[in-house]
Amino acid sequence: MGFKFILAVAFLLPTAALAQKVGLQVDGVNANENTTIEIKKNDRPKNEKSFEITEGTDEITGEFSTLLQEARKNWKTACEDWKKELKDLNKENQVLFISCGRMTCSKQSVESSCQSVAKYKLRVQLK
Repeated sequence: MGFKFILAVAFLLPTAALAQKVGLQVDGVNANENTTIEIKKNDRPKNEKSFEITEGTDEITGEFSTLLQEARKNWKTACEDWKKELKDLNKENQVLFISCGRMTCSKQSVESSCQSVAKYKLRVQLK
């Protein structure tokens, strides 16, 4: 019987040495109530999709033109190009909001230019 006990201890000691230590304090937990303690790793399940909402601004400026009407047209072209580029970079159709903002035009010497502050909101998947 002594030999079997020594043999069993010899097999159990290496596995006990491999076990990880976990420190858990449960001070202040009422023992009179039903209590469940759950320990989870910080890893998200592989099938869980987590998203983050990202928003920001960008400045859109159209090309200068001697005619104000042409400067407005250049701003509209710049706005459409910006929208297209943003949508192309976000191929998973995660664009929630996109706006070129309100156009304001100014004149410098004989040329006019129109600009605006554009806003966007995207849903981006976390890795």
